[in-house]
This record gives sequence, structure tokens and C-alpha cells, in this order.
Amino acid sequence: MTDNKLLIDRKTALRYMGCGATEPESLTSAIGECEEALCRVMTPRYVYTVKTADEVSPILSGEDVWRLISGCDKVVVLAATLGSATDELIRKYQSSDVLRAMITDAEASAAIDVLCDEAEREILSHTDGSLTMRFSPGYGDWPLEAQSSLLDFVDAGRKIGLYVGASDMMTPIKSVTAVAGLMLKG
Repeated sequence: MTDNKLLIDRKTALRYMGCGATEPESLTSAIGECEEALCRVMTPRYVYTVKTADEVSPILSGEDVWRLISGCDKVVVLAATLGSATDELIRKYQSSDVLRAMITDAEASAAIDVLCDEAEREILSHTDGSLTMRFSPGYGDWPLEAQSSLLDFVDAGRKIGLYVGASDMMTPIKSVTAVAGLMLKG
């Protein structure tokens, strides 16, 4: 995995903050401080497996996800997290500095996106193919309740410390689960 600093795509974080592509001068200092704090605490990790559609069929439900992987040779099941210290930092700011909480939350959201992109690059480095978009439980008609089965499928609890609670929310919160179709060339 990469240096934590490289995970934060500032343009994406600004968009998540509602700033568009332009960083307001009044926020430059706070954005930089939050980025440094986040880089110190996040522990980015991911786990994935590549299987056939038949092998992953027990964890897939709904027509939308099946439409996504239709015609694909394999299916990638991915789980990624920035770690519990990221959530703790955001909670700390929520109780003391709402602006820094909002900035750090947006930066962490941007970082988890970049981490998933990094995982996809690793997957593609082992094959000659291409991936569909990522599709997560809660998208379309794939119920959020599928989160638990997906995490179990890749053993995310043991491997990267990622769990799902009774309300189907993941812990740590700044985490992603997804599938993508893999189309092989040749």
C-alpha cells in the first residue's frame, strides 16, 4: 500500500466538502492541519478475492448487481478500511471543532475512494483484463444487509479488522465493501 499522504485526493475532498474544485483561502490552514492529523492516524488496509459468479452467488442478491457482472469472467469481492483511529479522530473533532470534523470526514471519504482504486490497480496488475465499476451493498436493489455476508466471504474481520454491527453499519465507519466484474482479455 501507498504512503498515507498519497491517499488523500484534495480535489475530491473539496468536492465532498461542498467547495467545488477551488480551495477557499480561509480553509487552507485547517484543511492542511486536518490532512496531517488524518495521515498520522489512518491505517489503510484492504482484502479481496477473485472468484467465479457461481462462487459468489450466495452473497449477491438483487438484479442490479447481477446485471453489473453479467458477461464477466470473474467477480472481485473487496473490503477496505482506513482503521478505527480514523473514526476516533473524526469523533474527537465532532465534539470540539465542527469545521475540522467536516474537513476530516471529507478527507477520509476521499482517502477510502483512493484506497479502493489502489486495490483495483493491484488486482489488475495480476491479470490482463478490465474491471466494471464497484458496486456496494445498499446500491440499487442490493440490500445493505448483504454487508455481513460480504465481509465474512473475504474474512475481513480477521484480516483487516472490519466488522458490521446490528444496524448493518460497518466498524470502522470509513470503510467500503464492493464487488466488481472482471473481464479477461483473450
